Amino acid sequence: MSHKRTTRVAALLIAASTTGLAVAAGVSPASFSTQVQSVDQVVTVRYGALDLQTIAEEDALREASGQPMRFAIAHDSAVDARSGGSWETKGGQSIWRYRVQAADAASLNFGFTQFRLPPSAQVFIYASKDHSQLAGPYSAATHNALGQLWTPIIAASDVVIELDVASGERDQVELVLGKINQGYRGFGTMSKGYAQPKLNLTGEGKSACSPDAIRSGSCNMDVACLDPSDPWNNPRRSVGAYTISGTDTCTGSLVNNTANDRSMLFMTASHCNVVANPAGIVVYWNYESPTCRLPGSGASGTPVARPTTTSSGSTFLGRTRNPFNGSDCTNGAVCSDNTVVRLNGTPDPAWNLYWAGWDRGTAAAVCTPGPNPNSDVGECAAIHHPGVDEKRITFVEQNFEVGGISGGTNTHWHAYWDPTPPILPGIPAPQPSSLPPGVTEPGSSGSPLYNASQHFVGVLSGGPSSCGATGANLSDYYGQLAVAWEGEGTPATRMKDWLDPLNTGATAIDGIGMSPFTFTLDPTSLSVCNTTNSATINLAATYDQGFSGTVALTASGNPAPSALLFVPAALTPPTSASVLTLSNLSGVTPGSYPITVTGTSGADVVNKTLPLTVAAALSGSMNLLTPANGATSVGTSPTLSWAALAGAASYTVEVATDVAFSNIVVSQSGITGTSHVATGLNPTTTYYWRVKPTNGCGDGTTSAVFSFTTANIICHAPSPALAIPDNTPAGVNDTITLSDASVLTGLTVSIKATHTWVGDLKFTLSKDSASSALIDRPGVPASTFGCSGNDYDVILDDAAGNPVETACGSTVPAITGTLSPNAPGLAPFVGLSLAGTWTLNVSDNAGGDTGSFTEWCLIPQVAVSDVIFEDGFEIP
Repeated sequence: MSHKRTTRVAALLIAASTTGLAVAAGVSPASFSTQVQSVDQVVTVRYGALDLQTIAEEDALREASGQPMRFAIAHDSAVDARSGGSWETKGGQSIWRYRVQAADAASLNFGFTQFRLPPSAQVFIYASKDHSQLAGPYSAATHNALGQLWTPIIAASDVVIELDVASGERDQVELVLGKINQGYRGFGTMSKGYAQPKLNLTGEGKSACSPDAIRSGSCNMDVACLDPSDPWNNPRRSVGAYTISGTDTCTGSLVNNTANDRSMLFMTASHCNVVANPAGIVVYWNYESPTCRLPGSGASGTPVARPTTTSSGSTFLGRTRNPFNGSDCTNGAVCSDNTVVRLNGTPDPAWNLYWAGWDRGTAAAVCTPGPNPNSDVGECAAIHHPGVDEKRITFVEQNFEVGGISGGTNTHWHAYWDPTPPILPGIPAPQPSSLPPGVTEPGSSGSPLYNASQHFVGVLSGGPSSCGATGANLSDYYGQLAVAWEGEGTPATRMKDWLDPLNTGATAIDGIGMSPFTFTLDPTSLSVCNTTNSATINLAATYDQGFSGTVALTASGNPAPSALLFVPAALTPPTSASVLTLSNLSGVTPGSYPITVTGTSGADVVNKTLPLTVAAALSGSMNLLTPANGATSVGTSPTLSWAALAGAASYTVEVATDVAFSNIVVSQSGITGTSHVATGLNPTTTYYWRVKPTNGCGDGTTSAVFSFTTANIICHAPSPALAIPDNTPAGVNDTITLSDASVLTGLTVSIKATHTWVGDLKFTLSKDSASSALIDRPGVPASTFGCSGNDYDVILDDAAGNPVETACGSTVPAITGTLSPNAPGLAPFVGLSLAGTWTLNVSDNAGGDTGSFTEWCLIPQVAVSDVIFEDGFEIP
């Protein structure tokens, strides 16, 4: 292969991997679609790197003394949109932007101490270079009585705040940025160099499980491990992680009241100090791992992406005294550490929140597991966000005891964590014989404790537990709702005014959901042929605990002349199943029809959309597009594309090594788009491919057969992607074994990996006795931890002009293009035979960031065969 050809192939690889701009769905900032000044011309405030060693020491002391977990440092600001920042006018619209840069920040969030907007105005916050993270829009509807706005984090060190407003309303804007908060940990992020020291501290606050106090402990159990029918899934939906004034974080939960009015009552701990700035709360809902990770495994300690479902701001209602504050806790009998606020705004029904029931009884709860080690029936539990990471559940297997923490006297429930947690059905196979005990950590403070009936009974103050604890240390203390109920006799110091507004005197009530019932449809969408007369859909309802109403079922939006019938047409617990039949479909005009299925019980209404596609028999022929028929030098993972055929619902692609398709190597059905990536093909091989359309009436005519020949590119994409173990210099290996004995005259290598903070990674290629560290932590030693960007999609070529070791882009992927490898580069492999096993080792050499290795390719140049010289027509 000539060098020119190799370069062309490399260029094709780069083009194939280009990704589009990622932006938030829906409305976006005007600057995304309007020609405005470069972001580099926007007025910018810059902050230097934090003193992480001092901050980590302070955090260790704070947490041991019972203060909430801190994740950011606040910078005072007084930027007024009327006088600061950068304004531009485009037509009838004015655009204001202000840029914030903070060296090595893991995240940034903001507090607007004045926030009042006219009807046309919208505020957005986004990462300056990579718009994949976007918060907003915040508008006039976001305004609250306190006139403030506190925002979720943007996990970036370079952020733009943008205000878009009609020019005629510009003078009505009141927008003052009072706080800029520089994050260094939490929400799956960290600034390099943060690690709490081992100070041998004593205190009754919470202890972190991870050595650096960054990640939550792997011993904890995901709420996703619960079986779908488990009653703990109800209070699970009530719990949220939250930030306070953009710097501290705790956990809290929604609780029901006797009016059952779904008031946004949020319980947490007084020591979290919400009373200092109730407007500064930002609650993250549904912050969970989507799957159950085996407790104790490396995956269980790996943070997951934070959600965009947030509530901002609250109104303080009442609190009992903080047992960790001597000046506050002057009477130990009332220091039960309970605070209740009312969150601002109306939650989105799609969040599926739940208001937990409560029990204010003074008798200690009975927590008795049953004989089934795979069941949590009879156990009590806590649900929390350790380390302000994803939501976990921790079980209690013995009765609560009355106790106190710090200045509190008989004000707390002492909960002992189950040393042999149940191995729930959701634990991934192969299931172990035992699990490590779960615990709580910093960030869990304020989280709810529930009795075996899933009723809220108290909030976490602190205690000795951490991963690996045993005996008495495997326990924590929760401020009793029973003590906080009467408090000190005033609405601001007791809970009963807020949880029992009807003054019923109830000692316990059940919870209530966003709706007390919901249902699912099977199938979730329907595709039928216009020759079919009828189709059925199964409806399955689920109910909140204590719901006894009747749910009437109706549907609308079905096309004429079809008809709808539910059997039964109403459901009353425990009956939960109904069948919806669509009839008279044979006369329906082909097309798409969104049917709305509705369940109604009193004022509670649940709607689900059932997309219906009525199809006609397919006609016409398929047109294949790329690769073009007879194409050569095609990659070994080509994207096959074709033109859409009218009426097709999906397509089947087949790839074979012969035109008769007797040896099919790729077969993929159910493709709803018009392209498919065919992976695992061999280099220098001719392939044949075809596409067949399908809809509700069956298959259409298969396309003509196209052929293409792959280039001399040898790729391997681990499936699933190969996880790179965090802070493990030994790394992991991926191999390619070849039988081609051609001798190398040159070599180019491409690498793809998804990983935060690419300066952690080292890639070493080896074969036989030859080895070379092609990439060795880009940016090190110029900076201690190297390039802070995300992801690799790079081609390494000794002839390239720019070295990979100094590359660090501000967009994703941070390391991209054609770059020269780290010395000695690829030269050690020249002269070797291709035949044998090639190994690429990838290692992560610093803690706190994770990712996976997705693909690598060898692009060889080989010695030309002597056979071409036998005819005597050599070309100089």
